Amino acid sequence: MTALQRRLRQYGHLWFTLPGLVFFSVFLVYPMLTAFRLSVVDWNGLGNESRFVGLDNFREALTSVTFYRAAWHNIVIFLAILVVQHTIGLFLAVQLNARPRFMEVYRTILFLPVILSLVATGFIWTLILSPNIGILNPFLSDIGLGFLAQPWLNDITWALPSVIVVQAWNHLGWAIVIYMSGLQNVPRELREAAQIDGANGWQRFWNVTFPLLSPAFTSLTVITFIQNIRVFDVVYVLTGPIGSPAGRTDVLGTLVYRMAFGAAGVTSADIRFSYAIAIAVLIFIFMLICSTGLLYGLRRREVEA
Repeated sequence: MTALQRRLRQYGHLWFTLPGLVFFSVFLVYPMLTAFRLSVVDWNGLGNESRFVGLDNFREALTSVTFYRAAWHNIVIFLAILVVQHTIGLFLAVQLNARPRFMEVYRTILFLPVILSLVATGFIWTLILSPNIGILNPFLSDIGLGFLAQPWLNDITWALPSVIVVQAWNHLGWAIVIYMSGLQNVPRELREAAQIDGANGWQRFWNVTFPLLSPAFTSLTVITFIQNIRVFDVVYVLTGPIGSPAGRTDVLGTLVYRMAFGAAGVTSADIRFSYAIAIAVLIFIFMLICSTGLLYGLRRREVEA
């Protein structure tokens, strides 16, 4: 056997990764590198005329009140949904793991929002929350709680909480599925041993089951972070690209869209494609740093647990 044949036998399996590598390079690596290149020029998205501005786009974004307001809304959405995922999602997963009657039906119903189109989700909840044709306010009136009725998506106080509720409803199924997978990997012998030692149900869950759910906790936290820092579809459909009302639901995704493609009240002179790309690059860097930090910190917790 020649040296070439030995090398082909040793590394021949790498040829099977070539289609995926080409796809990844063409549709991910190349656009990413192009985004970095366009973020340092002044370009309106049309034609080939551009002017090198260095880090000016990044400097402007990092000193913009609008940018920090949108980023704060993303963080608020992430933290709120993280709490929902790790409380309600975990609770429902524990209940389903006990295999109640019609468990498959419950699991399907709870996971259904995840497979719905985000645009469809936005339209469904727009109809539910609408003060004119929606069903939520009439329902509250019918059960004697009409004083709670609000123009949910048009009120500066309730608009962002309404978006959070919709986003949480849409992603709750992920928490249930991930935690159910983790619960099924917890050895029954450990719970039985704790019961024999006199531990009650809560003690068995907190001291035996929950520490062994650390991998599921880590995965769910990182997924939730990425999903909610890059949230766009639901917010766009519910409140539009300008973050109505009064910017109270503006997120980084809608800010990038508005700067790149315009929106109501945004003139053509305000459309700055390269500035939008610079914001997107900042989002990418922020997500990369924070996701890496979360993985590092939470995996250390897994080892300690």
